[in-house]
Amino acid sequence: MGKIRKSKKRAFLSGRKITYGMLGLSAALLLGSAVGSTQAALTFYSENYTAEIKISQIGVTLVENGKDVSCRNYNGDKWQEETNRDGDSVYGELLADMVPEGSKLALNKTYNEDLKVRNSGSIDEYVRVRIYKYWRDPAGNKVTTLSPDLIDLNLVNQGQWIQGSATPECTELYHKGILTAGTESAPFADTIRIDGEIASAVEIKTEGNKITTTYKYDGVTFHVDVEVDAVQTHNAEDAMKSAWGVDAAALGIL
Repeated sequence: MGKIRKSKKRAFLSGRKITYGMLGLSAALLLGSAVGSTQAALTFYSENYTAEIKISQIGVTLVENGKDVSCRNYNGDKWQEETNRDGDSVYGELLADMVPEGSKLALNKTYNEDLKVRNSGSIDEYVRVRIYKYWRDPAGNKVTTLSPDLIDLNLVNQGQWIQGSATPECTELYHKGILTAGTESAPFADTIRIDGEIASAVEIKTEGNKITTTYKYDGVTFHVDVEVDAVQTHNAEDAMKSAWGVDAAALGIL
């Protein structure tokens, strides 16, 4: 047991980027599948008054296609090393196995992307997920003229994952009810697909008998970031209001 006053802690994991290419017919279309930084975040919060609560072993893990992809566990007074259930290091890399080795990313093809959360701590908690989708050009700048909706991450189990605020780039999902220690949630996503509409923006030039087709978004990369937060169940409504700024009862989370 410990005394906590206005305590809030957060930790992030970032992953490296991977790019895949695809070659078109009349011209080179290099559509990158850059895996953006996968983020697994953990938050716990106590009331403004001093409360007797046990927070020594709160933890959360992001699970992708049955594998731990990112985790953050708090034990005692320090963060544990990020490892999966087999003891291997976890670097927070999403979509690393999306395209089979030796293959190229195909537009309009559906790939498996089963995402869920496991409570890897020893106390019960409430969980929030934030999903970010965006595009970057070859120089690393965000491409605002490309819709994040072209990155089609299929969300599932809406009855178990309650949608909060949403913008084209960021969607918040809240797990309905308590995620008990050691258990996994239902998936909040199951597939991902890159819409072929991205290849429709072309410029065609004719010089004599030569026709050149240039794709407007040649070399762009798509990014998917996932951020997971958890709060303890003690004084949960006030904790979620303070940490997440939401009315848990109104959203139907409790």
